[in-house]
Amino acid sequence: MRDDRAVTGLAGLVRQLEAGSASLPDYPQLPSLQPMRDAWQQLHADSRLRIALQQTPAEGGPLNSAVLVHRMLDAMQALSPDYLRHFVAYADTLAWLEQQPQPTTTVPKRAPRKRTPKAR
Repeated sequence: MRDDRAVTGLAGLVRQLEAGSASLPDYPQLPSLQPMRDAWQQLHADSRLRIALQQTPAEGGPLNSAVLVHRMLDAMQALSPDYLRHFVAYADTLAWLEQQPQPTTTVPKRAPRKRTPKAR
């Protein structure tokens, strides 16, 4: 049986953030607010997308990364706008996680392996 306190990865990060939230006892998660959260997430993703599409590079070559990203966003918007919103929200979450302070845990060093002479 798995210990719930030993969860790592994204689930562990979410639990750590929720546990460290001083406002959690005063403001519990309310299911009735989920439509508002979804609408806010959609508006935020649309806003980020609009900003990204406005920043088209003027003189980029065919292999310029900014031009390629812009083409990819245009194609995704034409093919599946809902998927593009999810993608933008995912990329925004990753960017937010990247800005969070990194844990200061150190990895224990391994003892150096002894080399044994090869038999001839």
